[in-house]
Amino acid sequence: MTTELGQMASREALAFITKCHDNGPNPRPACSPHVLAEELLGMAESACAPFGFGIGADTRAVEAFVLLQNAPNGLLAGCVLQNMANASNSHGEIASLAHRVHAWQLGKGRLADNHSLLYRRLLEASGYDLPLVSSPRLFDSAPFLSSSWTLAAYRLSLSVFPDRHWPEILGAALFEVAAPMSSWIAMGAEAGSIAKSRYVLARFGDGRLDAIDALKKAIGRVLDQLSLTSEPESTSAHQAVSGIARGFVVSLRLLSLWQDEVIHHIEAGGLSPAHAMVDLVRRKGMHAAGYHGRLRLAGKTFDERIVDDPAGFVSDLACSPWVVPGNPECSPLLRKLIAFGGPMFRVFSEQEVETIHAWIKSLAVEAAAPLPGPALKPVEHRLDTTPIEQATASDEVRDAKLSPRDLFHRLMNPEWNDDAQKQALAFASRWLARAKAVLHRRPDPLPFDSYTHQRFRRWFADRSAAQVRAYGGPQRAVTKSREAVIDEAVQLCPTILVDGAWLQRWTNAGLAETSIGAILYKIFSDEIGNGDTVQNHPNIYRRLMHQMGVKLHDVRSAEFAHDPLFDDAAFEVPAFWLSVSMFPSRFLPETLGLNLAMELSGVGGAYRTARDELAHYGFDTLFVDLHNTIDNVSTGHSAMAVEAIELLMDEAMASHDALHVSESWQRVWTGFLSLSPPKVGWKELFVAPRYRAGRPLPTR
Repeated sequence: MTTELGQMASREALAFITKCHDNGPNPRPACSPHVLAEELLGMAESACAPFGFGIGADTRAVEAFVLLQNAPNGLLAGCVLQNMANASNSHGEIASLAHRVHAWQLGKGRLADNHSLLYRRLLEASGYDLPLVSSPRLFDSAPFLSSSWTLAAYRLSLSVFPDRHWPEILGAALFEVAAPMSSWIAMGAEAGSIAKSRYVLARFGDGRLDAIDALKKAIGRVLDQLSLTSEPESTSAHQAVSGIARGFVVSLRLLSLWQDEVIHHIEAGGLSPAHAMVDLVRRKGMHAAGYHGRLRLAGKTFDERIVDDPAGFVSDLACSPWVVPGNPECSPLLRKLIAFGGPMFRVFSEQEVETIHAWIKSLAVEAAAPLPGPALKPVEHRLDTTPIEQATASDEVRDAKLSPRDLFHRLMNPEWNDDAQKQALAFASRWLARAKAVLHRRPDPLPFDSYTHQRFRRWFADRSAAQVRAYGGPQRAVTKSREAVIDEAVQLCPTILVDGAWLQRWTNAGLAETSIGAILYKIFSDEIGNGDTVQNHPNIYRRLMHQMGVKLHDVRSAEFAHDPLFDDAAFEVPAFWLSVSMFPSRFLPETLGLNLAMELSGVGGAYRTARDELAHYGFDTLFVDLHNTIDNVSTGHSAMAVEAIELLMDEAMASHDALHVSESWQRVWTGFLSLSPPKVGWKELFVAPRYRAGRPLPTR
């Protein structure tokens, strides 16, 4: 997104959270880490209790309607946790436990098990084919109740502030896992109508109990930590407990308000054929006006009635010559006007024709009933729906040119730095512009101009084989001194302690459920230990530093960023990683190239050499051993990086536009070159480097 858009979205998200909290209840649970989660889980039972509707409600119609109205929540499964584990905190137990829960909801990177995609399949089975959650078209794609967006908006808003609102995030996440679907969907599952769907099986499967347990542990750990550092009734401990309870109870309240509106809408006849017909006329009215100036109904032109009085128009249409009440097949509206050769042929979709058919058929039994008013409440407020990262070619990149140390510190704490996006965009753009300038120069020039998968695979095989040959073998003598090995390891700390940072936002909704996104999610999850602090790569490196006798400050602190232990250059690459990660869609090709360079960099050669050096001086070799296996070129991260690039290039080649294919491939290779700090050219004395990302690329 543009810098201005990003700042506006953050401000609106924060205002929305505040509004939800101010208007919600003020829970005061017991301030005990051991009973808080159990008390909250008990409150969730009411949210899962099936509720019923008035006599006469069509069960299938109700189920389909509720499935649709729940779509914003169903299609955003787990979104409240999407930023809880990031480059700055993934080594901690709380973040790891949160990631474990999020990974379960996202199918651990398997699209077939992703809860959001499973819900989409359920919607499709009910006749709803909705746009992607990242598309602004989603808002107007179906007749949603205004309250259908509120809980999803609350969860998304919280996710933007994992530092400020971590207690509310944990509470909201606990509620989502405890009440994994609306009451009516749960009742439908019990009745057998959707019980066999993979969505229901996933949401209520064994993983749910593990997720609840992980969140209970996270809540217990954080409150135990607060109790150890302060009095049990201290302000910080009480605020944490209140925040967790608030996130849970506000979520419960928002779901209850939504359920109340759903019940009211259905019991008021909102699913009746008449309501559906009125809503159809209301939605089509803006497109129909201007085509019916000659036609009159009840003394007024069609155009006037369609726009100004849809309910009255439908009522009068029922009494017109175009409709035979109770007999759709004989009604001229269906038989002539919208049939082949008629003036409204193909004006209505198949689903809309079915709505008209059902309405005419119902007129025989509803003739005496008054026609209802508007079927749905209009959406009262909507956040800006401009697609994320939709920056134009005229966007200027200006910044104060922070040092890599300062930028590193700010991007490790983005919530507390209002200009984080602006600074990141400027830094990433300069870095990529410099990398692009050496696209055809050694040591890693563009390997071929015209992209094919075969050429790419051949280059990959040759490159990985060359790295294996470059290894001198265990018999080669270690020439580096012990001090040199330690210093080299120390200078890598800022980079390795944010391992995977370039992919950290591929955990976000709208990205993680794409083919490319699922691959990048799996890689990032591996880097941060898949929810296990013992397997977390930065933690493994911390243990190596401890063995070497090196004491490190908290990686998020200003003391770490300005520690004289590190050279200034040690912060350049990690600052770039953190910068480019702020724009996962905008810099997708570049990120994929960077990812390949990073995953392939040490496999077969450098990691084995590093292992020999560490082992020679008695240091633990787990970090390099792990990367030499997990990044392998057969099924590991390197192979996955290649697959992600091929998926991107498939999209480009499908355009049959040679220029587009060439631009996409050059952007990928620019990203590949960007792993090494690019040199500053003399021309920068006169003209600041600029990088144009080119046309947006799909991420399906």
